[in-house]
Amino acid sequence: MRAAMELQDFRKYVCEFIGTFSLVFFAAGAVMVGAATGDLGAIGAGLISGLVITIVIYAFGEVSGAHVNPAISLAAVYLGKLEKRLLPGYVLAQMAGSGAAGLVLLWALGRHGDMGANLPNAALGVTPEVALAIEVFLSFLLMWVICGTAYHDAANTSFAGVAIGATVGIEVMLMGPYAGAAMNPARAFGPYLALGDFTHFWIYVVGPVAGMLAGAATYRFTHAPAADDDR
Repeated sequence: MRAAMELQDFRKYVCEFIGTFSLVFFAAGAVMVGAATGDLGAIGAGLISGLVITIVIYAFGEVSGAHVNPAISLAAVYLGKLEKRLLPGYVLAQMAGSGAAGLVLLWALGRHGDMGANLPNAALGVTPEVALAIEVFLSFLLMWVICGTAYHDAANTSFAGVAIGATVGIEVMLMGPYAGAAMNPARAFGPYLALGDFTHFWIYVVGPVAGMLAGAATYRFTHAPAADDDR
């Protein structure tokens, strides 16, 4: 029984590792290739980020939930959608997958576009504080969408991957070039590791964690069963 549980847990961790590796490889890689060739731009990077999230969700969402994001895993524990004992393994697998992807990108593509790292656009006068505020809002909205489409009992969950991927894509297209738009500490970690400069990494840890916990809490209120209103 215990061996079967450990094997099942390990399968979840492997899925989170592969999924996060794929996310960072394609999302950061899109920024890097765009910087090197001038062919992709913000719309291309956003489409790639959104599509890879959608693919990951449908590929193994039934195994691990396809979080590929420590902030989502933390919020899932808060909502009772993930066992607390699994959280350390999820976070470790996600961060390891991200770090591996960042180093593979460095080896395969070289140093282009700040390694695809999520950064506040200093050239446009974006301060870390502004980037943090934007990151909190983007993460809040993404988590609220995840809850409403994937977690809510009355939702049509078969379309959750499309809605979640579209939300990620739109947020990256609009705010990626301006304030980073990671919504995910793991999305940020690998490129920062490869870049060798963690100066602004804190923004993309604090912002997603705060925003997604707020989104989960708001979901509990906005999507409460109608019976609760009659009490």
